[in-house]
Amino acid sequence: MATESVDLVIIGGGMAGGLLAAILAGGPLRVQLVDAAPVPQMPQGLARPRVSALTEASQRMLVRTGAWAKLPPERVQSYTRMQVWDGDGTGEVVFDAVEAGVPSLGWIVENDAVVAALHQALATATNVRWHCDARVTRLQRSAAGWQIALADGRELAAPMLVGADGARSSVRENAGIPGTLRPTGHLAIVGTVAMERPHGRCARQRFMDTGPLALLPLGGDRHHCSLVWSCLPAEAERLMALEGDAFDVALTQASQGCCGALRLLGKRGLFPINELHASEYVSDGVALIGDAAHVVHPLAGQGINMGMLDAAVLAEEFERASTRGLPFYHQSALARYQRRRRGHNALMLNVLHGFKVLFEQPSLEVRLMRNLGMNLFNRAAPVKRMLTRHALGRSGDLPALARRN
Repeated sequence: MATESVDLVIIGGGMAGGLLAAILAGGPLRVQLVDAAPVPQMPQGLARPRVSALTEASQRMLVRTGAWAKLPPERVQSYTRMQVWDGDGTGEVVFDAVEAGVPSLGWIVENDAVVAALHQALATATNVRWHCDARVTRLQRSAAGWQIALADGRELAAPMLVGADGARSSVRENAGIPGTLRPTGHLAIVGTVAMERPHGRCARQRFMDTGPLALLPLGGDRHHCSLVWSCLPAEAERLMALEGDAFDVALTQASQGCCGALRLLGKRGLFPINELHASEYVSDGVALIGDAAHVVHPLAGQGINMGMLDAAVLAEEFERASTRGLPFYHQSALARYQRRRRGHNALMLNVLHGFKVLFEQPSLEVRLMRNLGMNLFNRAAPVKRMLTRHALGRSGDLPALARRN
């Protein structure tokens, strides 16, 4: 079978890789997205295994690429309040959209639904092809670029390769970029929960010394929430062993009855929570985005937003190089991408790690200072507005696609 030559190959068809392809749709580059997963399908019924909290910036990028319009309303839920409290004290912080002067603080979306919407948005793109069920068997770099062999016998050649293939990235490995996946000491129990009282478009998170518990409002039913319960391994094992109503009782107690009695719908999932930060985001003819470059603790829901900004900044640097008469993959473009993204992501990784460590401390002194700090912060309106601005995705070196008009 003859080798097909293209400009860019993206390995990985998740939210970050799919968004990069969607941004490049309609442009001059010949793009191939290669993903081992089947053709993305829009979820039906209660199929809500994994969700993400999107910032205003991430939502804006999906709108501008045409993917947002493909999402069924029941697969999206905006939230207007966020309540965070210390389960071992009186500390509480509440963010409110009305106080911030915005319609919403963010959107809870189902990951599979977003990927399916991106796939649908690319259906008419003439310069982008999305290969599904396409397993990579060989990645080989040469003086001319990259040779990519697929399990079905096809071969691709391109001067530029983007790794959007997750935490255990084969692209990162083949490029020789160090990046070690480190356990955080937490496991995440995930599932869908029915609440006795309506969620009221409020995202809730209780911090405990065994890990945070998050209840994220879902669309389609105002009593449904997504559960992300981060636990120490022994506690996760105990909770996963509970059957029938016993787990519901434990969950309701852990939530401190914030929405009345809670009931698990369907099955629970259990996932390890790891951290990773690649030593470099780029190499000669290679760039990493999303989880291939960084993996963070989900306690603030920032992981996918970081990955989507990676995609938009990389696309912007491709275009900048081209307008200067340089190859889009020129080393200066890749260096600028790394400068714009790696420092920002490193800061977020360190902040989230610090929060995790802070709330794990059992000493009374730390607990008292923690609760005092939360309550003082909750009353500090200027500081809250600044953090809300950051949480919305309105601060920092944003790509044009993510900025407000």
